[in-house]
Amino acid sequence: MRVLLLTGVLAGCSSSDQIEQQSKTAASAAQTVSVMLDAWMDGAAPFAYTAGTLRSTGKTLADAEAQIRSAGTAEPAEQSALAAAIKNLSAAVARADAGLQADNRAEVQNAKQDLRRGSRTLATAYARYFAPKP
Repeated sequence: MRVLLLTGVLAGCSSSDQIEQQSKTAASAAQTVSVMLDAWMDGAAPFAYTAGTLRSTGKTLADAEAQIRSAGTAEPAEQSALAAAIKNLSAAVARADAGLQADNRAEVQNAKQDLRRGSRTLATAYARYFAPKP
């Protein structure tokens, strides 16, 4: 039932709306992971909760990337840049998870820095995609 409802909702959205929503979802997911990693590194978030958040966010980012790649658009280069930025965020989340599993705080910190860079790249790609066209 949910799949049919989601399909109906997405069918009513333009590809630009879909790309905008998935880009915002990815940006929010990256911010959530960044906050969660800070909390874990400060000892304020338990391992299991942090690991679950990373797995869930990794799936969210993979889904967002797939949705953006599958959207029909008149700006394929900009669309590709958005998808690539989200793929990089997903890779950073995977590195954070690997660091977490190994209790390697340096690796988690490096992944967090990659998340920050990836978020800036996503913001730039988003601005280019939605910039007024001549």
